Amino acid sequence: MGPDLSDKLACISLVCYVTNELRKKGKNINCYEVLLMIGKDMPNDIKNTLLKSIGVICESLMYGNTIFPDFGIKPKDMPKQIRKLLDNYCPF
Repeated sequence: MGPDLSDKLACISLVCYVTNELRKKGKNINCYEVLLMIGKDMPNDIKNTLLKSIGVICESLMYGNTIFPDFGIKPKDMPKQIRKLLDNYCPF
């Protein structure tokens, strides 16, 4: 994600949105697991640092919330957009 704050917030919100939708469907899943599915081919150091960090932030922000902005992105396109944001990241 670039230096634009909106990219970081969009990534967090989209991860929360996807995780929330999967939970509604009865899946016992957390944000980090969603990020691992989206970034399955990312290097292990990214999985163990960036994705874990974003996962923790997302879980914290999801607590007590059920509505997350979708930034006009269709749910089926969210994983691709999240991946695009992750591929362009600069350290949180």
